[in-house]
Amino acid sequence: YKAQLQAEKSAAYAPLKQSRSGIGWKELNYAIMKVLQDYCGKYKNENTLNGGLRLFKELRENEAAGAFAANPHDLGRLLEDFAMMSLSECILNASLSRKASDSYLGFYRYDYPVMDPPEWHKLLPIRMENDKVKSRDLPVDYHLKAPYASTYEENYKLHNGL
Repeated sequence: YKAQLQAEKSAAYAPLKQSRSGIGWKELNYAIMKVLQDYCGKYKNENTLNGGLRLFKELRENEAAGAFAANPHDLGRLLEDFAMMSLSECILNASLSRKASDSYLGFYRYDYPVMDPPEWHKLLPIRMENDKVKSRDLPVDYHLKAPYASTYEENYKLHNGL
């Protein structure tokens, strides 16, 4: 654990050691919001979502890698930007996984124009596995099926040893 802790600590404090020739948290925050606005807006398709992922990869490897923090406040905001970038990539990957438009979710895909197909009335949890994004199908009412209990309270007790 000590090696992992030291690696995380080094990564977190690295922006304090960067040259001020890089960008600050405000510029990085603007770039993140602009990519999301342009590539993951109200109407989506596979090409724009993949384009957004490509831009986040470039942003992470170039501008974010050289971002600097002049003080602890800037460092905190920059770390928030790094987390927002990761969350934005999750949103883009989750949007790619849902191959249907859904009026309830307010989710519209140009490449899948049929609204609310019954086979897509499901949850799509995503995770990282060997540096690849994986998703799985989960029924909307999964918590009511075995091995889960019939109510949220029973399920909580079942999975928390109460």
